Amino acid sequence: MNVAIVTSGILPVPPVKGGAVENLVKFYLDYNEIQNTDVEFTVYSVFDEGFSNNTYQEYKKTRFVFIKTHTFFSKIRQLLFKYTKRNLYYHHSWEYFVSEVSNRIKHERFDAIVVENRPGFVLPLSKCSDAKLILHLHNDMLNKDTKDASEILKLYTKVLTVSNYIKERVDTIMPTDKVKVVYNGIDLEKFKSPFHSEINRKNFHLSEDDFVVVYTGRIESIKGVKELLEAFSLLSDYEKIKLLIVGGGNGNINEGKFFSEMNELASSMPEQVFFTGFQPYEKISSILSFCDLAVVPSIWEDPFPTTVLESLAAGLPLIVTRSGGIPEAVNENCAIILERDHNLITNIAESVLKLYNDKCKRHFMSIHAKNRSFSFDKEKYAFDLLSGL
Repeated sequence: MNVAIVTSGILPVPPVKGGAVENLVKFYLDYNEIQNTDVEFTVYSVFDEGFSNNTYQEYKKTRFVFIKTHTFFSKIRQLLFKYTKRNLYYHHSWEYFVSEVSNRIKHERFDAIVVENRPGFVLPLSKCSDAKLILHLHNDMLNKDTKDASEILKLYTKVLTVSNYIKERVDTIMPTDKVKVVYNGIDLEKFKSPFHSEINRKNFHLSEDDFVVVYTGRIESIKGVKELLEAFSLLSDYEKIKLLIVGGGNGNINEGKFFSEMNELASSMPEQVFFTGFQPYEKISSILSFCDLAVVPSIWEDPFPTTVLESLAAGLPLIVTRSGGIPEAVNENCAIILERDHNLITNIAESVLKLYNDKCKRHFMSIHAKNRSFSFDKEKYAFDLLSGL
């Protein structure tokens, strides 16, 4: 079975620049290499200067086709594309990428084409190949309000979604049996046995007797970071309860402003709140290993954040919100699930305090967190995804 994978057109695969979607692609490529499958992949990805030969030549059952999008001449071609094409579905740089991919695919024979998280890519791809088209949907990008939603859904043979929440959003177009759920997975072993033993509390000005609450992820308003900080302002009398915020902004100007505002808010609690800034993904497991509690306070419909799965695998009790696909990843044995209402800030503070004062409850939740994480092993994810092709 010859399968093409069309990536998002932003970050490269192999994922030398990170990216949740890109790492998930790597998981099923790696799984395919070691399993006795009949699948041969061809990955269409943007080129990155960080590639070395051994980045991708180690793959025997995957071929990589790279589209250069950052060279001088490719940028000129993108500008020409922008001003000569009409009614572009996406930004002209994404449209240029999928146009280049389509020009290459039309000279190939594929049994299936998997589109990673760009529903609208099906419009040009359907014109260059008679292969079945499969959408792997990570975000709420295909629903009744999406431009050309019915046409796009009709062109796909299958839609694999990361959560029931995303499936239900696709079903708002029209209920269909072509939509299936394949939950994300992570490398559980990485979070059970942290690699960087030199990463510890002292690196972040924390004491051994501190009760460390951790947030990992981008510093964005939709992630509930402001609400979390405001909750901690209610815990100022508890000097041993500390908040470690791991992550940075996403580079967007508005989010850069938000990041600055959050630092200013935290400056009123200098002995209680600590920002680490961006941390490489390979360090996250080591950071989680010395924390006591994780909070995922999303105030938007979070599709299925892998940060929840990572905290489960690290054996951390969780405080989360009833947002998008988050309740599908946890249960009340391993997480306190809060409503996103006007009491959220108070409820976060009260939940932190409750777990701070109840060591037995934390131990119970930790055991159930680890057990729950077994459902989201990367091998299970890869098997389920390949079975869905």
